[in-house]
Amino acid sequence: MKKQLQLVVALTLLSLSVSAQKEYKLAKSSGKLNLNLSGATVEGYNGAEIIFSSPASEKEQVDERAKGLKAVNSSGFKDNTGLGLDVTVKGEDINVNPVSLTDDRRFKIRVPQNIKVVFTNNSSMYQDSVTLKNLKSEIEVSVNFNEVKLENNTGPVNVKTLNGSVDAVFAGEIKGPISIVSVHGHVDVALPKTAKVSLEAGTNYGKIYAAEGLNIAIEKEAVEKTDKPATGVAYTTNGSVLFSGLVSGSGAKASTNTLTTQGGNRVLSAINISMRKESENIKGKINGGGTVLILKSNHDSIYIREK
Repeated sequence: MKKQLQLVVALTLLSLSVSAQKEYKLAKSSGKLNLNLSGATVEGYNGAEIIFSSPASEKEQVDERAKGLKAVNSSGFKDNTGLGLDVTVKGEDINVNPVSLTDDRRFKIRVPQNIKVVFTNNSSMYQDSVTLKNLKSEIEVSVNFNEVKLENNTGPVNVKTLNGSVDAVFAGEIKGPISIVSVHGHVDVALPKTAKVSLEAGTNYGKIYAAEGLNIAIEKEAVEKTDKPATGVAYTTNGSVLFSGLVSGSGAKASTNTLTTQGGNRVLSAINISMRKESENIKGKINGGGTVLILKSNHDSIYIREK
């Protein structure tokens, strides 16, 4: 009797779990999946369908007045999935767009291993984290504010983010090239100790940290630590700044040139400010070199760890 009760409870929980999420399946096992979303978790698996799913939102309410009607908006996209997504197939391209930008549902997308994944989000208002894991085909990511996480992907990988950070863990075989670039965020990468990598890393305002266990053979002639001047001009009148074209940094040096009228009264001062910045750029090899790995962060640090 006890076992029967446990079975009933298990089946009930399973049915609740299934009913608590919505799914849409697309029979496609090759091609390029173009995701234009605010955020998602994309996971590779051995199958022949792209599976889109989303947990049912607790906030979701049925509008009785809207029965028999479909929502329309200026995006031009139509919900043909029941998930608030427009999925359109054009040849080898599978294009995925949200019908409404304000839809805050978090999507999970399971992808057959032979499909290339391209994730794009140019919005400055709507963004969520992007997680890509267990993918064995090519990955491209281009976002503005999203945090990007890469887990157990083989590559090739090309990630570009403006304000978000990138955390990547490579567990097994790595295929190149791999390029991870963030303008304002950190770049944190974990590699297997056995990985054969030709490394190139650079940062303008941060530092580069690496695990000793990786034994990176840094090319001394390729190490570049520059101390470049960055200049700007501030125009003042009686000490009040009218215009500033300065850049941030340290070690500023200023010189002032004063323009005068015929009467000798000071009218405009041009203050030339020279500021200095440091950048770190290294090249090196792990286990003799191999897969090309490029890591860049303009304003933050780079971390290279041992998996």
